[in-house]
Amino acid sequence: MIGNFTLRISGGKSLNPGSLNDDARRSSTRRREIKPEVNKPMGAIRNLGAAVAWLICSAAMAYAQTPTIVSAIVNSATQQITITGVSLTPATGAPVVKLNSMTLTLVSSSSTLIVADLPTGLAAGTYRLIVNNGSATPGVFDVTNGAVGPQGPAGPQGPAGTVTLPFNGSAAGATSAVFNIVNTSPAHSAIGGHGGPGLSSTSGNGGNGVGGYGGASFGGTGGSGVYALGGVGSLPSDNGGTGINAQGGNATITVGIGVPEGGNGVTATGGTGYFGGDGIDAYGGTGQDGGAGGVGILAVGTSGVDAGFFIGDVYVNGALSKASGSFKIDHPLDPANKYLYHSFVESPDMMNIYNGNIITDGSGTAVVSMPAWFEALNTDFRYQLTVIGQFAQAIVESEIANGSFTIKTSKPGVKVSWQVTGIRQDAWANAHRIQVEVEKAPADQGHYIHPELFGHEGEPSIAQMHHPRPPASAPEQ
Repeated sequence: MIGNFTLRISGGKSLNPGSLNDDARRSSTRRREIKPEVNKPMGAIRNLGAAVAWLICSAAMAYAQTPTIVSAIVNSATQQITITGVSLTPATGAPVVKLNSMTLTLVSSSSTLIVADLPTGLAAGTYRLIVNNGSATPGVFDVTNGAVGPQGPAGPQGPAGTVTLPFNGSAAGATSAVFNIVNTSPAHSAIGGHGGPGLSSTSGNGGNGVGGYGGASFGGTGGSGVYALGGVGSLPSDNGGTGINAQGGNATITVGIGVPEGGNGVTATGGTGYFGGDGIDAYGGTGQDGGAGGVGILAVGTSGVDAGFFIGDVYVNGALSKASGSFKIDHPLDPANKYLYHSFVESPDMMNIYNGNIITDGSGTAVVSMPAWFEALNTDFRYQLTVIGQFAQAIVESEIANGSFTIKTSKPGVKVSWQVTGIRQDAWANAHRIQVEVEKAPADQGHYIHPELFGHEGEPSIAQMHHPRPPASAPEQ
């Protein structure tokens, strides 16, 4: 595209293809002064065509961008040179590439990459590479072919560079991260990020200290927003570092003004999909040399506060161990002001309990039918019978078989309350029987789950021994 300029041809004709620089205008002025001796139509047409052609070439030269050479690499095996840069080629046609005065044969060329054949038998030495794309100024680069001489002495330290903020950049890092930084001072962070304050002193959220966005996938899984790898323990007794150590911010408490909450240490939300992403996936580390593996999630509540709180159903695909258990509901008689607790019923066996009431018939007989799956799930049945409303005797006349058992009473029409228990015999239960008594691991012997209950107040519990709380690290300033 050529900028607008106005050309007047002798005879009063005009042409308007764009604006030229001063040299072009002067040249066009000189051409206007050359008038044909005879003002014939063909002469005017020839003058017009010549002027237009000259002006188009001049405008293209004026507006071509100067080529910039970024690198030039000589490949002695292929006897070719690869040139990278910006604006290496003209708008049309091919660039002219020279080494000193030798014109090179082009293999391929684009605005950012040129490949050219080197002259046969090119001697070792340093050459001036010239790339001309038709602009007023060619691109120039010094290229060395052959052996490189010894390293010269180092020059003086240059001035420190600066970064203009805000800074946005992009680059191609095929084998490593685009940005890598190492703090050589011990025990200090490589990067510190501080989010900006809210918009005003009374409203507005503070900014994030660090924002990380995973790359989009192409036939695989999108990249992680943040990947963190804890440091390696260097000495035999050192612990490995935490991958992510996050502490929620403290709230500012002013008496009589709101009830602010401290910030969350971690907030995680799964992504949207046909199957939504998990908020948190946690995998315990593998133990070595006979040591126990790490837990997937360790949660510790402060005194009197729950270590975990779940809103919704909870599924455990495995065994659940606890010191005690109960339900907690709003009290049926005073739901606005009280809670009601009930404790679980515990057993050394994987026991199921079934019960009900039944009335015997005129012969004092009653048949209790159980669910179809009852005998597949349970074994080792135990029975209890209690008569209600009158004195009578009741016995289990026949035990469970083919899905039922029979009760017999000494009188007809007796109401009987019955209870049957069974021990689970399903596949999972048979593979995971609860061991009632277990020796503590050698490292845990002499220590307690709850040391304060056995006269060892202040001693670490077994859980605290295995999961010491990492020290809170202050953010870099």
